[in-house]
Amino acid sequence: MNLPKGFRFAGVRCGLKNKRNDMGILLSDFPTIGAGVFTTNQVRAASVDYSRAVVEGGDLRACVVNSGNANCCTGDQGVRDTARMGELAAEVLGLKPNQVAVSSTGVIGHLLDMAKVERGIREAGQKLGNDPRPFMDAILTTDLVEKQASAEVQVPPGSVAPQVYGVAKGSGMIAPNMATMLGYVVTDADVTGIDLPAIVRRVADVSFNCMTVDGDTSTNDSLIVMANGASETRPDPAAFEAALTEVMVSLAKQIARDGEGATKLVEIRVQGTSDPKKIARTIGESPLVKTAMFGCDPNWGRLLMAAGRAGVPFTLNDVRLALVIGDEEFVLFEDGGPAAFDAKKASSALHSDYVVVNLQLGEGPSATVYTCDFGYGYVRINADYHT
Repeated sequence: MNLPKGFRFAGVRCGLKNKRNDMGILLSDFPTIGAGVFTTNQVRAASVDYSRAVVEGGDLRACVVNSGNANCCTGDQGVRDTARMGELAAEVLGLKPNQVAVSSTGVIGHLLDMAKVERGIREAGQKLGNDPRPFMDAILTTDLVEKQASAEVQVPPGSVAPQVYGVAKGSGMIAPNMATMLGYVVTDADVTGIDLPAIVRRVADVSFNCMTVDGDTSTNDSLIVMANGASETRPDPAAFEAALTEVMVSLAKQIARDGEGATKLVEIRVQGTSDPKKIARTIGESPLVKTAMFGCDPNWGRLLMAAGRAGVPFTLNDVRLALVIGDEEFVLFEDGGPAAFDAKKASSALHSDYVVVNLQLGEGPSATVYTCDFGYGYVRINADYHT
């Protein structure tokens, strides 16, 4: 991974979780232009409102994040604890509190153990370095793997190419209506004169907002983007947006693939109708579709059922439904009726860890949604997540 210049990372374990790092800091050594997108859930953590205010204040320099506790639905004390996290991190980093965004993730409804939090922030502030892995580890909850992605911004020959790098966490309670569970994207591009918030919103709509694991939008979803200009290269806005899209789509796919108990990434592509994204999301969130994928059952009836209940009109005779797995395509339904296909061969192919559902409903716009299957692990993890 090529990392942007001028960013440092830290992650430590302070005891909010039973294992792994649980306190992280991300710092830019230079002033940044920042942007963020946050959850639309009406029940949200204090850190969401706090970080939105920091980002909108225009002087963002750092993020401090804890895992193991969402600090959500914790009343006035939770609000004070969020502010205290920002103040402590600012003190350690030599910044002002309004320069530090705060994120929390984990179990809802428990007060933070602030003695552990303070110890973790002070320790993390002493361990800042160029390796992002301790920070990646610190933001995880039920994730099985770390998620990171990078891209180089295309620039004319002779110019220094800016880098875009992102990390994210997320495995369950994922149907973003904003961005991702927690995501941090940094770049050394000079984005002066570029409308970074508008670009971030557009890219979120084709990446994290096209991802679903279980249909539930988290209380703590936050995406924060920081550009510090350390490359001293101001890229073409379209080239910058392309690199940002590459990173965020990759992270969205990684989150969907790492869905709790998942065995495969399922990419749902829908073309035609007035709202293909709504149809694709409805299919991606259908428990019947997701369990069929887990069982390697090419049950096209479940796919069409979910498409039909999305509330978007289409004509059945125009439908062509296929599974694309590796270099094989299995046409399941077309011209208003079932297609002849080898069900046994299709079932065998569905053991793949990457499946594309291709649903054509006629001419018109298209949309892609990233999801995963539902396996036994999803129930096991979420049945005892709190207890």
